[in-house]
Amino acid sequence: MRTFAGQGWASLKDQFYVIILLFIYRLLWGYCLYRLVKSVVIPLLMRFPDPAPSELSRLLYFFEGEMALEGGGILNHYVWVLLGLLVLRMMLTPLIRAGIYYNLHREAEGERGLFWFQGMRRFWKPVTLFYLLELILLLAPAGWLLPKMLQPLMLAVRDPAALLEPALWLAAWVFYAWLIRLILLYMQFSRTSGNGILQAVLLCLRHFGKAMSLSLLIGGSGALMLLLLSGLSLWWAGLAGLILHQASYFVQSLFQLWGITSQYQVWKAGSRQH
Repeated sequence: MRTFAGQGWASLKDQFYVIILLFIYRLLWGYCLYRLVKSVVIPLLMRFPDPAPSELSRLLYFFEGEMALEGGGILNHYVWVLLGLLVLRMMLTPLIRAGIYYNLHREAEGERGLFWFQGMRRFWKPVTLFYLLELILLLAPAGWLLPKMLQPLMLAVRDPAALLEPALWLAAWVFYAWLIRLILLYMQFSRTSGNGILQAVLLCLRHFGKAMSLSLLIGGSGALMLLLLSGLSLWWAGLAGLILHQASYFVQSLFQLWGITSQYQVWKAGSRQH
């Protein structure tokens, strides 16, 4: 496991420009969400009665908000904006993944260069299909799982012990989602390299222990780093906190790509054995 993690880390030096691009992408995405939330919250706060409202002015404020929501104009506008951002993200995600996978293949062959954009052009279609399949498989259990979790969650208001059952269901869904994404990741490695997809599934299952250990090691380390940065940004409010918060986007991109490059090393080693 340490060998694959080390090889994946060494591979990052050839993927550093990808980390920078992912960092900029996440930074811009966060900024867009910030501007959207600000455009909603600030006008609402500006309309709140000042000085301190009386009971009547507070009721009028909430009544005005209720009337605005019932009118549907404001709500529909922001719903469509959110849907537009979601669709845009769904369109960009397969492109980013296709570029990363192709870049890894070229690096493994000893080539150096900016292959990320070439990978987008060559493999955006199959990677998009895999992405849609991933979404379907991840969301499919929701129709069965949510009703089973709803009643225990309602009972948890009076009995906190009732949270145990939905927590177990949630943990099972998280493990299922991780397994699906892992198998599809190996399938995409094979598809973008021209190898068989079924072989990739068997390879993933054969090296499941290594893959799981890598995910726990790298994912856990990344989560700890993000928690540390979040805590420090709250502790050091001001410019230092803002810089630390923005740095979390870079750390997230770094560990995400490290996880992919490490899993790629497992896939590459397994492929050479066949």
